[in-house]
Amino acid sequence: MKICLVSEALPYLPSRGGFRLYGANLMRRLSERHSIDLISFLRDDDADHLDWPRPYCASIRTLSSNGVGLPRRLASVISSHLWGKPLVGRKRFQAALQEGMAARQWDVLHVEGAYAAGLIPADLPVAKVLSVHDSWTLRAEEMLKCSQNWRETLYYSFLKRHEPRYERLVYPRFERTTVVAEPDLVELRKVVPHAAVELIPYGTDTEYFHPVDVPKEAHTLVFHSHLGYPPNIEAALEFANEIFPLVRREAPDATFHLVGANPGPKIQELGSRPGIRISANLPDLRAAVCSAGIYVCAIRYGTGLKSKMLEAMAMQMPIVGYHPGSTVGIDCVYGEHLLAATTPQEFASHVLDLMRNPGKAAALGKAARQLACEKYSWESRARMYEGLYRQVIGERSGRAGAPREV
Repeated sequence: MKICLVSEALPYLPSRGGFRLYGANLMRRLSERHSIDLISFLRDDDADHLDWPRPYCASIRTLSSNGVGLPRRLASVISSHLWGKPLVGRKRFQAALQEGMAARQWDVLHVEGAYAAGLIPADLPVAKVLSVHDSWTLRAEEMLKCSQNWRETLYYSFLKRHEPRYERLVYPRFERTTVVAEPDLVELRKVVPHAAVELIPYGTDTEYFHPVDVPKEAHTLVFHSHLGYPPNIEAALEFANEIFPLVRREAPDATFHLVGANPGPKIQELGSRPGIRISANLPDLRAAVCSAGIYVCAIRYGTGLKSKMLEAMAMQMPIVGYHPGSTVGIDCVYGEHLLAATTPQEFASHVLDLMRNPGKAAALGKAARQLACEKYSWESRARMYEGLYRQVIGERSGRAGAPREV
């Protein structure tokens, strides 16, 4: 197949940000069997990583999305709300799209991100698949539960009203829209009944995320994430304030290790407390995570599947999480692949149980690693998308079967 991958941010690895990670892992796998052309917006320092996608792409077109003035951004928001057609980057993007379409004659267009989706002409003569990862209507509701300041509250209050309209205007332009977790699937089918929405769960790089052979630190509990993101901040605070004191009551030498990027002020304050330490912005977090004895994920809010959980599973970590917050979208068996709690008391009890029973902890970790490899490898995600591409191409052409292979 000839596939055009459109992304709101440059796909590359290692990186943070769902569209970078998701697009990069799919691109790497799909390029083994198909021809990939990339059209990507460049955000932040994306331009410094352009060498990464080159081996996987037949062509790359990029458009900077930095430095757009406030009036232009406001006009884009209004256009998005009224017609589902953002303005920022629109002309340059559509020119690149038309040129690529004429030169490459793509079989399918795969779009990463709802903003980029609004830039795609509805009458573009190619099968179109949109990957949004989660329902932004649902995300706005969840983020309002853990907002860290008035700016976030204002922003997500606006999105709660804007997103349902935008989704109804844009998503039906695509043959399929995909999400990564069941709650998002249910919400999108309710909000956008005329869109064809399907579930393709998130994957993880089981080759990169593997158990690292480092000395284990006794009674150390670890959580890794972007430490400036509100649901992750709330998870760290929940564990530090509600659960960790219960653990320390029985295990006074216990340590809570926070590993991740850009810790906010509330997270930095935790580092001054006894038994809590922070490792920020590590170039490679795997050794820090694997040096702990237990992975703790006290997330209650947010949408989609928690990729940090899959990464911890792939690193063979025994995990304690909250149900349903931490474990949404993961096809696991509680007690076999991880332990799940509904209260801080139950969470602390599970942690103490694993600290006292290293054999049980080791068995959980091995089962978790096996599950990640069997069900959540990126190769399995790529195969699911290949099947979806063939389906929508066949529907569009009015016949069953696959397009030519290259």
